[in-house]
Amino acid sequence: MSRTLVLLFPAALLAGCISFNSGESPAPDYAAFCQEKEAQCTEICGNVGVQAFSCKVTPGEGLEYQCQCKKPGVRL
Repeated sequence: MSRTLVLLFPAALLAGCISFNSGESPAPDYAAFCQEKEAQCTEICGNVGVQAFSCKVTPGEGLEYQCQCKKPGVRL
């Protein structure tokens, strides 16, 4: 039994001293990214209006968005 205590003591001592710190930054807020892009699209299109908007965020793969404004009416 004393041998078990001798083996566990250094392990318990080291366990209290070891810390883990990940160097990775926190994940970006993907929902906020799409909301911001939608607001920008609406602002860019202005009075003409938005015809199509899509926002796709895939962690690890990237960010994609599309903004298409309606074409203004053509007068002859």
